[in-house]
This record gives sequence, structure tokens and C-alpha cells, in this order.
Amino acid sequence: MKKPLVLLVKSRSLVSKINGTTPPLGILYIAARLRQRLGAVVRVVDAALEPDALGAVRSALRGLKPDVVGISSLTAESFLAHRIAAAVKAESPGTPVVMGGPHATSDPAGALADASVDAAVIGEGEETFTELVRVIAEEGPRWLEPAALRAVAGLAFRCDGRTELSAPRAPITDLDSLPFPAWDLIDYKKFWKIGGMASVGIRPYMPIFTSRGCPYHCVFCHQIFGKTFRARSPENVAEEVAMIHRLGTKSIEVLDDISNFDPDRFDRMLEMLLERNLQSVLSFPNAVRADLIRESSVDLLKRVGVGEVSVAVETVSERLQKLLKKNLSLARVSRTIDMLADRRIFTRGFFMLGLPTETEAELRATIRFAHASRLHLAMFFNPNPFRNTEMYDMFAKAGKLRSDVNPIDFEYFGAPFNASAMSDRTYRMLYRWAYYGFYLNPARAYRIVRDGPFGWEIPARVFNLFRNYASFRRLKES
Repeated sequence: MKKPLVLLVKSRSLVSKINGTTPPLGILYIAARLRQRLGAVVRVVDAALEPDALGAVRSALRGLKPDVVGISSLTAESFLAHRIAAAVKAESPGTPVVMGGPHATSDPAGALADASVDAAVIGEGEETFTELVRVIAEEGPRWLEPAALRAVAGLAFRCDGRTELSAPRAPITDLDSLPFPAWDLIDYKKFWKIGGMASVGIRPYMPIFTSRGCPYHCVFCHQIFGKTFRARSPENVAEEVAMIHRLGTKSIEVLDDISNFDPDRFDRMLEMLLERNLQSVLSFPNAVRADLIRESSVDLLKRVGVGEVSVAVETVSERLQKLLKKNLSLARVSRTIDMLADRRIFTRGFFMLGLPTETEAELRATIRFAHASRLHLAMFFNPNPFRNTEMYDMFAKAGKLRSDVNPIDFEYFGAPFNASAMSDRTYRMLYRWAYYGFYLNPARAYRIVRDGPFGWEIPARVFNLFRNYASFRRLKES
């Protein structure tokens, strides 16, 4: 088999309320696996780095003449993803187009409703996409036959006009066996001028996964990595951190769903960084599980180096905690916030407002908790009814699904989703109060300036906060 030629494209939103972004870690893992297993020649196009994303894709098609094109997309980025798929087919009609990422995983039928998309990868992509590329290379046009596609676990494809799923693919258990992301395929330093998922400012940084999967079953959560916690060894993580240092930065964003699920392993990982003199500036923009973190872990974080720790509270209503299947211990959450504040570790809290059946009293209680807390920052999110989640079913049961939504509406901030028992007018008034009441607090403003690394960015951040996050201004892709 000749070396496959593969073009991987990371879709982005052309209009967004979110200012930061992060390098395309998922497709860089896939690229590394393709090289390792198939000796593939891989090129990556990231729309975040291209003034003309469609033009860059067309240029890559002409230069590489790939055997297959893979497109990774969030739901909020899917508008451009489908335009990219159409551009590929217009330029090279016979080239297979495969969609992957959270969009395809949550809504495979929606992804495949686009005739320009030939197949979709469900869940983790390293093994599934690599196997599919091998089948495409070996079978030629016959790869599209249902029998060939059914033999590849973890796929969605069309058969007789309907969406069909092959057998589910088991999650990768030995994460240490995965090669590190193929950083040589992108100009990652361009992301140092944009800012990442953490709120600690524009600076040189790199993202990392130290684990995958989460054993909790929150009704709003994605299914990309499954519901089994799988961790890399502390030694393997330390090796990658050392590599990141060699790439030019010690600032690292840990993107795990729940990096501290195993507290012993979490502490050992931090100890390993200390033993190898790999002090870093660690941030956790996807949050740690706040009722599991130990004081020893907080002390180790302080010793290793920490930029920001996020904690996901969602709601202070015990009834809604059970409804969401989050089942967080709020007393422990408060203790964790205080432990972090005592050590002047910059801390951000996540809250969801407008949950299914949420009453005004419950929403006000969550806002009061945030306002009274020692958090430096708070983000108040709209619950998004992603397809194939229990949250979607709850919205449907409450009659709260809207018919006028666009993909960009699924960005969490000021989105047009309200499944609560409140009118839209009351809900939006309280949503804005959550932001204004939290940030227009002189004592909190002082702590943000004292403990935060923002410097000259503060005025711009305040402007963007109220213009984008606290606003119900709707965007539209065009």
C-alpha cells in the first residue's frame, strides 16, 4: 500500500462571541497516529489561522491531491465545516470527505444530511479514522460499499438513504501508546497571539490532555471520550511537558474533562513535574471536579505553578443537581474555592442558568452563591440542547426546542435557549444581573487586578465581557 495522502481541516466559527481559541489538538493526535500506523503524508489546515479558509483548503487540495479529507468541527463551527466539505467536492468530486469531532458525534444524521459528507467518525478519531484511511487506500471506490464501512467500528454512513452506524468502537485504554500531537504540522506560535481557553491572557502556551473520559453522566455533556476515566501515566505526561518546554513555553492548558478524578494519580503527576524540574504555569480551563480536589493537590499546584483553576458548579439547587446527574457536593465546592483563594490562585467558576424546570428562586440562589463566593471570575452559561444528549430530550419534553436556531447559537453565551419555568424576559434580566452583579463589585475588581495576570488587557476584557457574554445579541453565519 502506498503512503496515504491525508488533508485534515479544523473548522472554526466565522463569527463568534468567544475571543480565545486553542490549537487543534484532536486532529494533531490523529495526524500523529496516521504517520505512525500508515506512514501517511499529512497536511493540516486550521481555519483559525487562515484569512481565507476555503481558499486555503482549495490550495491544499491542488498541492497535496489527498486520498481523503477529514474535517473536525464543533456544533458552533459546523456552518463552515459544511462549506469546506462542499468546496472539496467542487474542487475534487471523487475525494472522500469524512466529518469528525463533537458535531458529527452528537448529530451524525445531521452531518450526513450534507451530500458532500461521505462518512462521519463517532467519538475518538485516532483508531477509527486511521482504519478508515487504510480501507480507502486499499479498496479504492469500493470503500463506500456498506459492507466495507460496517467493518470499521465507530462510523456513521448512509445506506439506502438512511444513516447507519457501524459497531461502537471501544475507547483507547492505553493512552501512553499514542504518539504526541504532530506540532510540526501547524504554526502553533500564531495561537500565542490569540489567547487560549483559559482566561489568563494572551501569552505563549500549549494545550495538553493528561486523561480522557469522565465517569459521571451529566445530562448536558458530550460523548467524544466516553464515560470511562482513562489516564496517562504521570511519567508519560512529564515527557510531554518536557517536550512542550522545548517548544518554547512553560504555560500549559490542561484540557481534560476531569483531570483530578483519581486524586492519587493527580498528585503523583504534579510530584513528577517537580522531581524532573518541570515547573510550569498550569491552567485548567475545562475545570477540575471541585468536590474531589484535596488540599495536598492545591499545595502541589502552587509549588509546580498555576495560572488558573476553573471549577464547574452549574447550580446550587440540590434538586437540579440530581436532575443534571452532576450530584456535586456544594459544601466541598465552597471549601475548594476558599482553599484556592487562600493561596491566591486565580479561580474561575462555571454556572448554568435557564435549566429545564428551573424556578426563579433556584436561579436567584445560584446567582447569589456566585456573587458571595471568593471566585475571581464567573462565567454564566446557557444550557445548550445538543442532539443525542438527555438535555435535548428535556428541552423537547418541556416544549422549549426552537426552530429558528443557527449553529452559532450553540456557543453557550447569550444563546437563545431557556428551558426554565421563567419567561424569557425574566430569565434574561436575571442572566444579565448575574454578570453585572458579579463584576461590578469593587472588592472583586481589586482581587482580579491583584491576583490576575491581565495587565493592559483588562479594559478590552471588560468591554468584551459585557458586549458578548452578558448580551443576547444573536450572531449569524453568512
